[in-house]
Amino acid sequence: MTLSLIRRLAQCLAPFVLVAAAHAQAWPSKPLTVIVPYPPGGFTDNVTRVVSRELAKVLGQPVVVENKAGAGGRIGTDMILNAAKDGYTIGLAVPATLSLLPIIDPKYADLSRRYAPITIGVSGYMGFAVNTAQNKGRTFQEFVAQARANPGKVAYGTPGVGTSFNLWGEIVSSAAGFDPIHVPYKGEGPALTDLAGGQLQFMMVTGAAKSLVESGKLTILATTGPERWSLFPNAPTLKEVGIEGVVASGWLAYIAPAGVPQDIMDKLSAAFRTALRDPAVESALGSQGYTVVASRPEELVNQVRSETALFGKVIKSGRVKFD
Repeated sequence: MTLSLIRRLAQCLAPFVLVAAAHAQAWPSKPLTVIVPYPPGGFTDNVTRVVSRELAKVLGQPVVVENKAGAGGRIGTDMILNAAKDGYTIGLAVPATLSLLPIIDPKYADLSRRYAPITIGVSGYMGFAVNTAQNKGRTFQEFVAQARANPGKVAYGTPGVGTSFNLWGEIVSSAAGFDPIHVPYKGEGPALTDLAGGQLQFMMVTGAAKSLVESGKLTILATTGPERWSLFPNAPTLKEVGIEGVVASGWLAYIAPAGVPQDIMDKLSAAFRTALRDPAVESALGSQGYTVVASRPEELVNQVRSETALFGKVIKSGRVKFD
């Protein structure tokens, strides 16, 4: 190739290179949307709204949270996966979507190739919650004895079939020796409302239940961490009440559709980590019982891989019903 030809090619390509560079530097130039595949009022929504307010400051653009609930998180997740690959529409993901869907739904068998990881935002334990008035002061062991004595009469709620709430509800009840009826809802908030109203007998809950516990409507009989949960320090751990080998911590992450340019993904990941590590954000989330993780993208990939293997074993046991 002659020098003159190289120069002509360079002149032709220069405008495209400049446009691409300008695009990368300009992002973001408009508001972002964060899709939450669950209703308002639960763990996923509460955390995302706190983080999104700080994210908007970091990026210098408004960040709008949209709740798109239904089908156990599938509706919102599909919207995230099918969004434009420009970084302006991203979304929330949890173990039930990233770690479980590829196991239980052939439609998501290739899920790992359809999203780009941004960060694990927070992690947290779960609590075994009951309706205070209905429980009449029973301890965890007394609740379990009552449940065993009344088969078919103990129901628990979750944000949907196959969610981590469902999986851990079955794991804990199986370890305790009783078989409850699963009642799926469209989110943690609606299920909490029914637990507080006496329509359910127990739930595995996140920090979203804190206000209901403080008001006296709900009681936490046990928590799922290796040590007592600072959010509910008076509640014993599962190990303390005789349930060995069951430790559950959930997490909440953010993803983009696969195909978003890497420079934008890098900006998104860095912006989320900065927002999550803001002292006011850490304090607000800590008061709700969550620990800020602010991981790099590859840590989310590793978490999903290990959890998929764990959930696969639970499903093979037959305790979780998907029909």
